[in-house]
Amino acid sequence: MKVSIIIPYKYEMPLFKDCIESLKEQTVKDFEAVIVCAHSSKEDMDAIRGMETDFPLRIARLPEDKDGVAAARNEGIRQSQGEYVLFLDCDDYLSLDAIEDYIERAKDNDVVYAARKVTWHGRKGYYNAKRKKLEESMGVSAEEEDEDEWDNELFLRDIPEELEDDSAWETVFSPIINSNSMITGITSLGVLYKREYLIEKGLEFDESYTYYSDHTFITRAMCGTDKVMRIRLSLYIKRRHQDPVNMPSLSQLSDDPYRVLEMMRAYKEMKIILGDRSALIENYLDGKFIKYYVKRIAPFYLRGEKNDRPAIFKEASTCLPLISDAAMKRSRRYSRRLIRYSKKHDMDKIAKNVRLHSAKQSFFRIIKNKERIKHYIYRKIYVKKPLVENMIMFESFFGRNYSDSPRYIFEYLNKNYPGKYTYVWVHAAGKTLDIPYPALQVKRGSMKYLKYLAKSKFFVMNVRQPKFFVKREGTKFLETWHGTPLKKLVFDQDEVVFASPMYKKNFWNQTKQWDYLIAPNKFSSDIFRRCFMYEGEMLDTGYPRNDILHLPANESDKLVREIRGELGIPDDKKIILYAPTWRDDEKLAAGEYAFTLELDLDRMREALGDEYVVVLRMHYLIVDAIDFDKYTGFAYNGSAYDDIARLYLISDILITDYSSVFFDYANLKRPMLFFTYDLDKYAGELRGFYFDMKEEIPGPMLFTTDEIVDSIRNIAAIEEKYKDKYDAFYEKFCGWETGESSKRVVEEMLK
Repeated sequence: MKVSIIIPYKYEMPLFKDCIESLKEQTVKDFEAVIVCAHSSKEDMDAIRGMETDFPLRIARLPEDKDGVAAARNEGIRQSQGEYVLFLDCDDYLSLDAIEDYIERAKDNDVVYAARKVTWHGRKGYYNAKRKKLEESMGVSAEEEDEDEWDNELFLRDIPEELEDDSAWETVFSPIINSNSMITGITSLGVLYKREYLIEKGLEFDESYTYYSDHTFITRAMCGTDKVMRIRLSLYIKRRHQDPVNMPSLSQLSDDPYRVLEMMRAYKEMKIILGDRSALIENYLDGKFIKYYVKRIAPFYLRGEKNDRPAIFKEASTCLPLISDAAMKRSRRYSRRLIRYSKKHDMDKIAKNVRLHSAKQSFFRIIKNKERIKHYIYRKIYVKKPLVENMIMFESFFGRNYSDSPRYIFEYLNKNYPGKYTYVWVHAAGKTLDIPYPALQVKRGSMKYLKYLAKSKFFVMNVRQPKFFVKREGTKFLETWHGTPLKKLVFDQDEVVFASPMYKKNFWNQTKQWDYLIAPNKFSSDIFRRCFMYEGEMLDTGYPRNDILHLPANESDKLVREIRGELGIPDDKKIILYAPTWRDDEKLAAGEYAFTLELDLDRMREALGDEYVVVLRMHYLIVDAIDFDKYTGFAYNGSAYDDIARLYLISDILITDYSSVFFDYANLKRPMLFFTYDLDKYAGELRGFYFDMKEEIPGPMLFTTDEIVDSIRNIAAIEEKYKDKYDAFYEKFCGWETGESSKRVVEEMLK
């Protein structure tokens, strides 16, 4: 056995599966994996035992009296059988040819270092990004190339030719020290160690450390030998956690006094181990510590708990004299000033300088960015002014239209509380909303918008509020949301691909500001609690936006005629509404989107044009790709129409796919067809679903335009076939909606 891969494990199963998959994909299988479980659950242990691999996988357990990464790695060294050992965190993974490259350079070396790549994504997201980058650089897609040749070019790289200084001690140790801007980033990961060398030197991780045992271990390992080698490739992929709320990595935990003290202790031990072996490495190490002192330790005197400051100050006083003169000379003037005051034990001056420096940095950050200036005025001036007790701010889909539940709550308030409230509607840039009652309109992001965002007493929105929003005491925030969830959301997603890596944390911070969240049905209520981690009041009322679907017949008929007239649709034609979902993978680059309309409008017009017209409700980013002039009198553009509920009302048949529109449309009990031409791809590669569409949807899943045409020609038979399933679906997802949701929501909000 050439290599033992030691993987400490506690509870990160979703990420761990990715780790194991990367080992199964290795081009060379001359290795074993030693999984060291630290008090893991029985379920996780059983899952690990049940994993099918094409390499030896052994499980070790830490004794009950031991815990932590250091103890797990030491146990792994004792259990390992390979000639070399490689430490791999269970949330990280290796490049496809990592083991092959390590072995090629191992030779008689005691330590072999390869660089790390840091990513927010799992293997699929990481390699998809590489694939897209390669496609752009080559001007060709993977489908146009021979698959094997493409994969070789994308994933399997020739190891760089060995340079003379790749085995020079300082050449190897320098990137280990400099791999991160802070001293905290020094790690033993991405390094192959000869097992015999570790045992001979008695090298183990210091188990008294919780966070920084890597620092002393890698320093001892490097300082005990000259047989070292550097590989100029990134073989180790370090994965940052997208869910720092529920599953933070050690590096994502905020500094506490113990952690700061431990870092200073590790620095002092590294200095002792290093001795006078290399002035270059010493300067690098000292430079890293100076940055840590300025960014983490000195601010602690100002922002940390008062009782913790003396211990931090005392430990820092033992570290600062160890900094070399050369490193001090290379540091910034501000850093030198803080260290000078620290050596004089002048904590007050340190705090004063930190406060002044922080204020200067904030000032320059703000004045360089117009949006930051506006947000500063909002936080420091506007939110300090009195609230307007009867003011309600409304926003629907970031101000793009006057629609959805905010619209119907607004209209209910105007009809039933005339003259009692002042209303503010948010609109997007370049758009004015057509609102039937008096309301002040403010452009999203404008100073006027920020002014009313600060002074409004009530907020009604169907999307998240801005991240900079300040939830003032006495305000009420009603989040209506915008659909029954079909696709997995937020904390139910294993990985977020097409959003900020901090999406989950940002979302959680925003949900904590919601006072009320509307649920359209119990299915949604249960999911919202979990996927949003929502702890506020859930309004189990149904969606106000669906009240329009339960109007008395005479009101409904009158409104249908009005909407048909707005769209220019003849009274003698039945209406098919096509409302597909927005596909996460349609984005190519900033402002560029791939789009192909799979529904054949020519075929539809030929077969159904005498009796039907089609209204297309597409995503606003791709609707311009459709030439509606070509289909005048048959295909109508409903994408710019503000309120989709009004389009439901006039439609005789809905064609959709994975969009949650079918939950709302079911209130009408009219036939639905599901055009799921890319079902396998969508369910497997994107966000996944909350339920089995094949089992629960109240209509057929169709895959071609001809199937759509045939189903519409036989729509009565379709309705009869799916009647029982439709009734069950209606009871589950529409049972709370009776036309009075707006009334119930308003009464709760105004209590």
